[in-house]
Amino acid sequence: MQTDSSWNIFQKIGFRFFFIYVLLYVFPFPLDALQYLQVNIVTVLPEFVWGNILPFFGDLFFDIEVPSQRTSTGSGDMTYDYIHLFACVFIATFGAVIWSIIDRKRKNYVKLLRLLVIYMAYYVLYSMFLYGFYKIYPLQFSSPSLGRLIQPYGHSSPMGIAWTFMGASKAYTVFSGFAEVIAGVLLIFRRTRTLGGLVAFGVMLNVFMMNMCYDIPVKTYSFHLLFFAFFIFMQDWKRIFAVFLTKASTTPRSFPKYFKNQKFTISAIVLKLVILGVFLYASLFDAISSYAQYGPHLPKPHMYGIYDITHIEKNKDTIPLLITDTDIWKRILIQRKNSLRIYKMDDARTIFRAKLDTIEKSIKLTNRRDSTDIYNFKYTLRDSILTLNGTHLSDTLLIKAKQYDLKKFKLINRGFHWINERPYNR
Repeated sequence: MQTDSSWNIFQKIGFRFFFIYVLLYVFPFPLDALQYLQVNIVTVLPEFVWGNILPFFGDLFFDIEVPSQRTSTGSGDMTYDYIHLFACVFIATFGAVIWSIIDRKRKNYVKLLRLLVIYMAYYVLYSMFLYGFYKIYPLQFSSPSLGRLIQPYGHSSPMGIAWTFMGASKAYTVFSGFAEVIAGVLLIFRRTRTLGGLVAFGVMLNVFMMNMCYDIPVKTYSFHLLFFAFFIFMQDWKRIFAVFLTKASTTPRSFPKYFKNQKFTISAIVLKLVILGVFLYASLFDAISSYAQYGPHLPKPHMYGIYDITHIEKNKDTIPLLITDTDIWKRILIQRKNSLRIYKMDDARTIFRAKLDTIEKSIKLTNRRDSTDIYNFKYTLRDSILTLNGTHLSDTLLIKAKQYDLKKFKLINRGFHWINERPYNR
């Protein structure tokens, strides 16, 4: 970079806006990595700043009520997030105007651009590590659940299809995770940062298009990662353009030291190692601990499986299993500890809290949405036949169900085949 070159007025104003916008958008990075170290300021600081600004902007410009705290729903595309983007653009615009008036004689911002690229690179690589390790340890996309396996295909949401597609192949999920981690590693070093930006751009382009095409609510976040990666890559666009599209000769890129003072250089290296150490701890070790706590290797709960109802008696009267009777149970699903799902004839689902006593062979079911809806059963499971004998309110019940053979599901049992005489497309 030429530190003595002069930028035109549009370059300077554009940089001022972009610089402020990036700082506002990624705030409070890199402090947010400290949340895994149980540092309270990480949550208190952004809540204090945005908790006062965003409700004001929402009321002033859009006449809508914005909560002072961001609700954790798993979505990154809530109204709160779009008001946040608007606030970043508005404040960055206003800040760029003030900055342009105060600093109008500045020739360029080459040094500040250099620091901004480093900051953006660390933001992207942290995100690559965070999401990458959660794919290498298959947590983000787990194997299709029992509920997903019995869900009618046409009733799946686009996001559900995408999650099932990724989770159905552990190898592909791990591969995509390694691609993200490799992109993050390349962004660490100056000599590989351009390549890291290109790899991260390719990875995030696929992620962004999945989010857009399958209505996955991480659109704005993935777009910013995509754009930041592209911006990092394009810092060397002149050499790249010359190599691939012209016959012009290129000179090797120089990597001048950041500081003339050796003590400052050593201090910067130490700070870099500390930051990278925090990033690795926040992503890798969090993924490892989460895998140990929630991973697919955990033992299955007692009576794990899918049970199709074959017989129901209510007050000793046999109930016909008519598919038109939406009050009749069709299927029982046991997938998680202390939880049980009931599917009725119209595939409506009810989730119950399950209190199981394996010694007394009893199970108490309490509707999660209605605490007065309680079933008390004695159970037996012999030769894949589950028998429930008990009461519901003032009624006596006898329910029999046959355990479904999970090996019949092609999605989780087809496996890999080198040779296919015909496509196995079912």
